[in-house]
Amino acid sequence: MIISVAVFLSCDSGNAGTSSQEQEIVVADKVDASVLGRNREKRIIIDKDIDLEGKECIIPKGNTVVFNGGVIKNGILDGNMTKIECKGKAFDRVTIKGSWNVPEISTNLFVNLDYVNSLRDVVALANPRVKNRIVIEKGDYKVRAENKAKVCVPVCSNTDLIIKGTIRLAPNDLKSYNIIQAQGENIKIRGNGTIIGDKHTHTGQGGEWGMGIRLTGVIKTNISDLTIKDCWGDCIYVGGNSKNVIIENCKLDGGRRQGISITKANGVTVRNCTITNVCGTAPEYAIDIEPKRHDFVDNILIENVIVRDCEGGFKATTGKTKDGAKTPWIGAVTIRNCDVKCRKKYPIRFKKCKKIEINKCKLNAPDGLPPISVTYSGNAIVHNNNLSYYYDMLDKAKNEFRELIGKGKKFPIDIRKTNKQSVKNNKSIAREE
Repeated sequence: MIISVAVFLSCDSGNAGTSSQEQEIVVADKVDASVLGRNREKRIIIDKDIDLEGKECIIPKGNTVVFNGGVIKNGILDGNMTKIECKGKAFDRVTIKGSWNVPEISTNLFVNLDYVNSLRDVVALANPRVKNRIVIEKGDYKVRAENKAKVCVPVCSNTDLIIKGTIRLAPNDLKSYNIIQAQGENIKIRGNGTIIGDKHTHTGQGGEWGMGIRLTGVIKTNISDLTIKDCWGDCIYVGGNSKNVIIENCKLDGGRRQGISITKANGVTVRNCTITNVCGTAPEYAIDIEPKRHDFVDNILIENVIVRDCEGGFKATTGKTKDGAKTPWIGAVTIRNCDVKCRKKYPIRFKKCKKIEINKCKLNAPDGLPPISVTYSGNAIVHNNNLSYYYDMLDKAKNEFRELIGKGKKFPIDIRKTNKQSVKNNKSIAREE
């Protein structure tokens, strides 16, 4: 039997006073684990289908559930460091709660994952104290972000998440959401699968923080070989004092705000990625390095990245401060072997960085902008780049005389107010207006 009770919740909203609202809470009946089958020395044997009929079953601590020919269905299963032995299917329309000890997790454990947010039940089997391997097999998985659950698929420490299928976000009107959010240490998110946001079907107007993958305070985390597209905000967001992050071999397409944002991190490498069609709301860069308030970003490497049809290429600048907060700062940023062609904004724009290195890049600037702009920074190194830009005859003469360096938009390398700079072996490919 399901018990329904009405309660009144009091919300203190500060100066706005106190208000109350009625909310219905649905509480499931709880049943003993004996309904599942025989228990022999902490081994619960499932040899036929068990229908929980909407009830919640709490498994005693340290038990192992052994599936020998049946599944558990239609209810809530609450584990307590519970192990699973299963060679086939185990669950059908079961909500997973509690703690589990299941190193090998797969969508194949579930009979039916057609319901929205079914992947929450899959990843709920993971445990940050256990080395988890989760495989999302081929298929189309629907997820929905909600006001009370803006994270669709949470990923914990010590998890290797392998995505082979497509994770597709349902339309929503939220200002922010995270299709996948990772937090913790030793995390991998990889595979040849696809993550699709709701940029073209979003039902709201406000906000710019709908993320494909959000990394919050992660340490030793790798994202690789995925396609992420059409997010309301960024395809990938790195923040929360993350450390030692690698993003590689990914295709990022159609982000509304950015391809990748890096706001608070030390040690981020982006390599062998293709970033395309970033547009919709500012800043609209393929990669934006922008700490806020008292935050910092340091030791960033961007290499072998191709940028096409984005509004802008790579941007690094400190954000605005408020209320007298400590000024944010950017340490060392290196960009090498990248190929950037953007629509309206700078291929590379750096401002207020401690150390900048741009080496062996192909940069194609839109009309009226230089391929490289560096201002108010420390040490700037610009070597061995091929720079394509618009010019007139007078600009061409000035540029050749000054070795492509000068103040303003008509020089291919605009470097001003730096403590130290080294600019050499760069080549220009001028285009007549």
